[in-house]
Amino acid sequence: MVYYIRFLKTPRIQTQKTGSCIVSTLVCITTDLGDAFLSHTVNLLVTLAIEHTKRIVYQEYVVWHAGRRELSIYLGPFPRQLSKQDIILGISATDARQPYPPSADDMNIRGRFSIPSVISGWSAPFGHSNLVAESLVERRLRLKDELDLRIWEETGNSIARHIWDAALASIIYLRDAIDGQAETMLLLRERLQSQGSLRILELGSGCGIVGIALSQLLSTCSIVLTDLPEVEDIVTRNTAAANPARSSSLEFQALDWDEELSARICNGGNDLIVVSDCTYNADSLPALVSVMTKLVQLSPGALILVAVKRRHDSEAVFFDLMQAAELSKLDQDTIKLPSQHDDEDQIELYTYGRKAKENIST
Repeated sequence: MVYYIRFLKTPRIQTQKTGSCIVSTLVCITTDLGDAFLSHTVNLLVTLAIEHTKRIVYQEYVVWHAGRRELSIYLGPFPRQLSKQDIILGISATDARQPYPPSADDMNIRGRFSIPSVISGWSAPFGHSNLVAESLVERRLRLKDELDLRIWEETGNSIARHIWDAALASIIYLRDAIDGQAETMLLLRERLQSQGSLRILELGSGCGIVGIALSQLLSTCSIVLTDLPEVEDIVTRNTAAANPARSSSLEFQALDWDEELSARICNGGNDLIVVSDCTYNADSLPALVSVMTKLVQLSPGALILVAVKRRHDSEAVFFDLMQAAELSKLDQDTIKLPSQHDDEDQIELYTYGRKAKENIST
C-alpha cells in the first residue's frame, strides 16, 4: 500500500516569552482514503527551508513508531528573526544515514514501476505573511531527470481534492508509454507517440495530477481537466503553478456527469480520455459511463484509459456497464503497489474504445 504524510495541524510559528520561536505541526501517515495508518516504524526527516531561496536552514530526524495514529513535531527554539521570513516545512521518510533531504520523491527508476511506499509532504509558506500555513500539502514527484511534478492537495476530508493511488500509477505508466518503455497496451503507446497535437480530456480530475503530468511529458497537447465545481480552486492553483511543455496547454472545465455536456467539451474532440480512480462509487457509475459514451460518439476514434484500484465488490458493475454501452476493452495491464508483509495491492489499467463494426452482407 502507498501511504501519504498528511498535516492534521498545518505548521505554525509560535513566539515564546523569551523572544525565541518554535515551529510545530501534527502529522499522520495514512492511505489515500485515510482508512489505515502506517503500521511499521520509519525514520522521518523534517526540514525548514526559506521560501524564496529554497535554502534549508534546519533539519531534524524524528521517528514514526508502529501503532501510531499521529505524531506531534516541535522544532526549535529558533531566533525570533526566523518568524520574519516565509518558510516551508518538509517531511520525508528517509534513512538516517542519508545526510541530505530529498527535493522530490524519486519515481524515475527504470526497469520497474517505482512508487514510494511513503509519499513526502511540503507545507505552504508560513511565517512572515501567515503564522499558520494554509490547509494544503504539496507533493513533489520526480518523473524524469530534470522533470519534477509538483501538486497541491488539501489537508481536509474531501476525497475530491486529494491524490489517489491510481493517479500515481497512471502517471508512471503514461510516462513509460510516451518514452516507449511500456511493453503492453500498444494502442495507448502508439496514440501517445503519434505525431501532431493530442487532444486529451480527463474525467474526475480531482487535483489535476494526471492531466498536469501529461502536459509536462508530452511536447504538444491540449488538455482539458474536468470535475465538479468544488475542485476548481485547487485545480486552478495547480495549473497556475504547472510547467507544461512549450506547445502544450491546460484548462479546467466544470463537469457534472448527471448534466449535459458543455459546448466547449462537445466541440473540442478528443484523442484520449483519461479516467483515474473514479469507479469507487457504484451509484455514480451509470452517469460516468454515459458521459464516456457521449464523448466517444463525438470522437469515434478516441481511446479511453481507465485506472482502477478495486476497493469494493460493487465496482465490478462498471465493466458490465461498459460492455452494455458497446465500449470494448482493447487492452489491459496491472501495476503492483508497494507492499508490507503479505499485503498485495495493485492498480488495474484498461483501454477502451469503439470497435469498428464489420459490414456483413447477405
